[in-house]
Amino acid sequence: MADNSNTLAKAPTAQQLWQFSLALYPQVQPLCLAWQDNFGVNINLLLLLCYLEQQQLSLTHQQLLQLTAELEQFSSQFTQPLRALRRKSSSASLSTSQQQHLKQALLQAELKLEQLEQQLLLQHCPALNANAQPLLELYFSQINAKSPALAAQIIDLRQACRQLN
Repeated sequence: MADNSNTLAKAPTAQQLWQFSLALYPQVQPLCLAWQDNFGVNINLLLLLCYLEQQQLSLTHQQLLQLTAELEQFSSQFTQPLRALRRKSSSASLSTSQQQHLKQALLQAELKLEQLEQQLLLQHCPALNANAQPLLELYFSQINAKSPALAAQIIDLRQACRQLN
């Protein structure tokens, strides 16, 4: 019998990844934001890796490094500055109503950038291996994320992914 562990598969469509993200993110938002703030995790890349694990698809170490590099340039140029501006918007000398309006407008623009990040990830995503690999641990090791609670938090994230099925 042939070994299917190296069978190549295509990345999800932008719509599939976005719908998956919209379903998963509300369940794991606090965890994702903590990782973003504490370790520099890119949540869109994290969501893609969750999707790939759920579909039993995998990337190599080198492919993940390349995806991370592709995304980092866009994120540092556009998404991160807008996010920082949104977070600072409450300190502006505006009325409460104006602050809320500004924050909502910035949040909508940030959401559009998040969608673009996902599209960029998929545009640069190589053919995938059709086998299950622990992509989350690989990503965290690449960004040098260390925490005593990290292993348990990854289990919680995977559990939330399983509940989507």
